[in-house]
Amino acid sequence: MASLVLSFNGEMVKEYEITKPRISIGRRPHHDIAIDNLAVSGDHAALVRVGNQLILEDSGSTNGTKVNGKPVEKQPLKNGDVIEIGKFHLKYFEGKTAHIEPELEKTMLIRSPFAGKQLDPEAPPALDAPTNVEPFPTTVSPEIKARRTSAVTTATDTSTQPLHYALKILNGKQAGIEIPLAKPLTSLGKKGVQVAIIKRHHHSYFINHVQGQFPIVNGATINERPCPITPDDVIELAGVRMKFLAM
Repeated sequence: MASLVLSFNGEMVKEYEITKPRISIGRRPHHDIAIDNLAVSGDHAALVRVGNQLILEDSGSTNGTKVNGKPVEKQPLKNGDVIEIGKFHLKYFEGKTAHIEPELEKTMLIRSPFAGKQLDPEAPPALDAPTNVEPFPTTVSPEIKARRTSAVTTATDTSTQPLHYALKILNGKQAGIEIPLAKPLTSLGKKGVQVAIIKRHHHSYFINHVQGQFPIVNGATINERPCPITPDDVIELAGVRMKFLAM
């Protein structure tokens, strides 16, 4: 399903799924995408579905609308296009990628570009949690609970245990720290340098480029399309190498 990822000054804010033939954008709260900022007009722009094409139309806004840095009044969108409204960006992921980008769960609000949540309460408790480790890569939402992998294993039968997913940092001062992936949308990277999002649907995960250089998965640079990831895949982002784990 097609979607738009909203960011402000490089920080992830929210994701919107495009489920209607017309999506309105503006400062007024009744809009489908309401942006409460004085740089945004009350009725700023709209996205209109015409056949298989999504068209952006400026609604006579005061400050105008740009696509990929160029002012537009009416512009068909293609996968990866970035709509610019003041300092807000809306990155478009088109519907033809839906076969590898399943419909996500309810949109979640991310408070920082590296936000995440603690693992499910049934998950094993954090072991040997470091107390003085710099979070990845410069700031991490306090909700992320860093932990190092323990060499201790148990003989518990895992066949009936639910899987939990995380990214394990492989290099630098934070090597060994795990970042839980417990929510439908987790943003990672370094603001102004390189940002990507990890998307979850049930037990399937995908990485999407958002800002800066494209991430690398298993030594190959991904493109604008969502890239599926599986356990033991290695992701390189903002100078940090991470392994995708299923536990």
